[in-house]
Amino acid sequence: MVDKLLFEQLFRMHYAELCSYASRYLPDKQVVEDIVQSFFIAVWEKESLTVGKENFLPYACRSVYNRCLNYYKAESSKESFLASLVEEWGEEMEEEEDFPYKQEVRNALRKLPPKCKQIFLLKCIKGLKYKEIAEVSGVSVNTVKYHLGEAFRIMREELNGLSGGFLLFVLMRAFWDAAV
Repeated sequence: MVDKLLFEQLFRMHYAELCSYASRYLPDKQVVEDIVQSFFIAVWEKESLTVGKENFLPYACRSVYNRCLNYYKAESSKESFLASLVEEWGEEMEEEEDFPYKQEVRNALRKLPPKCKQIFLLKCIKGLKYKEIAEVSGVSVNTVKYHLGEAFRIMREELNGLSGGFLLFVLMRAFWDAAV
């Protein structure tokens, strides 16, 4: 049986931190809270803690991370997931007052094939690593690399009218902002 006091202490100590961690991967606050709560429910239902108090946070982070990936996998098969990524990136671009050529970048993004666009946005917006994108998308790491290369090729062609240095700045800024 799970020690009720220990469980309550772990919940109070780590709930907000785990929500913050999960929000790095998922934009919807309600989904984040549901995932973290379902993690704690699973711990409670196991009726024992298999890790010590000092090892609980790394265990919890890994479990919450896996739950976020599972959510992505479930959502990635839906058209709304891709649309929400595009919308989220559009909103971020709208907030950037000093970001020139917003419309050109959006138009270039629309030219990407759906799977290519999904992988590109998972990298740019969510800052996922190749392996994480492969897990979420259900493809190999090499396929992720191919789609990212293709996305950059298409984006480069579509944004060809911009000066070369500025184009590189625009694309690198998108990756930098997503990683920060």
